[in-house]
Amino acid sequence: MTTLQRPSSSAAESPTPLRVPYVIAWSGEAIEHRLLFAKRHPFGDVRLTYPDPRPSDWTCGILRARIRQNRRGQPLWRMLNVRRQWLAMLRGLCQVCGKTGRDPRTGRMWWVITETAFRAMSQDSGLTNAPPTCPACIPESLAYCPQLRKNSAVYTAAGAQPAGVLADTFTPGPGGTAIHTGHNVYVGFDEFARQASCLALQMVVRLDGMRLEPIP
Repeated sequence: MTTLQRPSSSAAESPTPLRVPYVIAWSGEAIEHRLLFAKRHPFGDVRLTYPDPRPSDWTCGILRARIRQNRRGQPLWRMLNVRRQWLAMLRGLCQVCGKTGRDPRTGRMWWVITETAFRAMSQDSGLTNAPPTCPACIPESLAYCPQLRKNSAVYTAAGAQPAGVLADTFTPGPGGTAIHTGHNVYVGFDEFARQASCLALQMVVRLDGMRLEPIP
């Protein structure tokens, strides 16, 4: 069984014929920010937060990493834009073109599965942090992405439900400082006690009714 992994944060700006996928982050989208532990409300628990918190910083009770959406600068081929990855997961959007990843005939959603972004839960279900890939974009992705050429398989899934996040984890330090303790840690949406100390980077969904498919 493999564990979920987040793509490396290092920029790999190698030339490729592949168009820049919808979920890829760009260098001009990065935001420098400081984290600390504080109470969100006078009678609330101490939680990880920003010095200038906004209601939009939290989703499903978890603090999410801030990032711009301008697609300026250079594409960072090994890093995903946090918000576009979440949107693709929630709405079933293709990670390459940003359109629907659902088959209009069957209603099933298409996924390209790799070992580094999948954890099997049963014979036909598992967790993944990789968004769908629509049938029209699968051949292009397999042709030009080195990681997919090395190890991948094409599946459809009957359903995809949000299950948790991949996150950086922290612990409170002196004066409310945030001390980094973990990277690429899976935190489920039902693990309420752990959510107060993590910074969400990617959404993870559970795929059900998975079926191996030929390349479209």
